[in-house]
Amino acid sequence: MKLLAAALLTFFAGPAATTQIGSPTFGLATGGGSVWVGGVGSGDLIRVDPASGKVLARVTVGARVFNLAAAPGVIWAVDNALSTAVRVDAKTGKVTQRVPVGFQPYDIEWGFGSAWVANAGDGTVWRITNGNVVKKIKIGTEPNGLTAYRGAVWVSDHTLGKVVRIDPATNKVTGTVRLAGADWIVGLGDSIYVSQETNRVSRISVRTFTVTGVAKVARNPLGSTFVGKQLWVPCIDANEVDIVDPATMRVVARKPVAGGPIVVLSAFGKKWVSQSTGTKLVRL
Repeated sequence: MKLLAAALLTFFAGPAATTQIGSPTFGLATGGGSVWVGGVGSGDLIRVDPASGKVLARVTVGARVFNLAAAPGVIWAVDNALSTAVRVDAKTGKVTQRVPVGFQPYDIEWGFGSAWVANAGDGTVWRITNGNVVKKIKIGTEPNGLTAYRGAVWVSDHTLGKVVRIDPATNKVTGTVRLAGADWIVGLGDSIYVSQETNRVSRISVRTFTVTGVAKVARNPLGSTFVGKQLWVPCIDANEVDIVDPATMRVVARKPVAGGPIVVLSAFGKKWVSQSTGTKLVRL
């Protein structure tokens, strides 16, 4: 059994293609038949052809683009430096609205007919509906990752070490669970999975709001996603993507990816990985 476990946990090789972006990147999303990449260093939104991997267009957003969110016909992006949420038409690539938000927006998510923005600099989550800010919710000190899943908005607070649940019907916080270094959040089944800067990913039941499992991963996991029934976890300080079995919460494989991999997106039959320190978009 020990030999089998060792065989499962491998660094697997495979062909990796890259697109030269020219600066570090963060968020990834799909819309209008394209992959969209947020330029941390360039301040633009880069449109990439999923078949060829070529850059099709660059949309000026601001100064420092962090995360992205896909909505019907739209890509939302947050500018961490200029404190704005920017809406881009996914078909034409035109900016259709710029919405001032809180200080140092980090993440954005679409759900329940709204865009939700986690503002890391002022401890708030802002809700944007029909292009207008309709609610500002105080949740702690440093909101980072958030996701809309199973009837709620789930938000991490990295500094205070917790995950909170927001009811979109009332815009009120309805629960809290302690989780050190909480960051990115993604959902599957009856659970959410939270990347922690303590080199862990925790599985939390959405019904009981309790931790039901912990995976030990490489240094500084962040923008995870599900590829089929496996959780792909980019570990930016280890230059690898760890593959986690969500049933056992064990790392079953590791994929070396240079450039500080920060977000993984599964789309168009490929796995796309942005680089926090490199200048390329990787496709696996």
